[in-house]
Amino acid sequence: MIRAIATATLMTLTLASSALATNEQKCQQSLSIAASKYQLCMHVAQGKWLAAGDWMSYWMSIGKCITTYTQLWPRLTAKYAGQGTSCEGARYVDNGDGTFYDRLTRLTWEKKDDAGGIHDKDNTYTWSTGNPWKETGTAFTTFLKTLNDGSFGGSNGWRMPSIYELSTLVEPAYPNCSSPPCTTVPGETFSSGYWSSSTYRDYPYNAWSVYFYNGSVDGSVSAWR
Repeated sequence: MIRAIATATLMTLTLASSALATNEQKCQQSLSIAASKYQLCMHVAQGKWLAAGDWMSYWMSIGKCITTYTQLWPRLTAKYAGQGTSCEGARYVDNGDGTFYDRLTRLTWEKKDDAGGIHDKDNTYTWSTGNPWKETGTAFTTFLKTLNDGSFGGSNGWRMPSIYELSTLVEPAYPNCSSPPCTTVPGETFSSGYWSSSTYRDYPYNAWSVYFYNGSVDGSVSAWR
């Protein structure tokens, strides 16, 4: 799960007008522009899918969007090497409190474990209890409630990620992953589906999810898991 909100706005108003931008400002500008391009790429891919209904083309298209975005990090670390900016070091940082930080997306995530508690990777949750398909499932009433009531990681603002946010954890993306789980995040990862907060426009009983066994993005009946 996720508790930070991505900064997808461009910083060009301040940086483009200043020749004295610091290296950190340039780093943050690079991250913001990359995030904006990724969002646009995903929007275009989804628009084409809604128009044509071709799942295979959709999976291939968003796979390219995800791969282009996630492969940016090594290039950024090379560009800003030795400059003391946020665009250096490993992409994922273990915070030591059951969470990890993603330097590329600037989001903080819950780290899954295999200890049998609320953070166990094998736990399953429902998105909704049924019609009218609201956020009434155990993902909200049990999982998120437990994290927020206990101020997990020092925060009580935990939420479910959007499908675009969740997809950034996929590495490599479909169809290039042959060894699940298709991610390099810290901690344990169950290779099946993970919920997002994003619902289908025309099918309110479905919610988007990411499958880490092959790196694909798909939709599932909201009361399923």
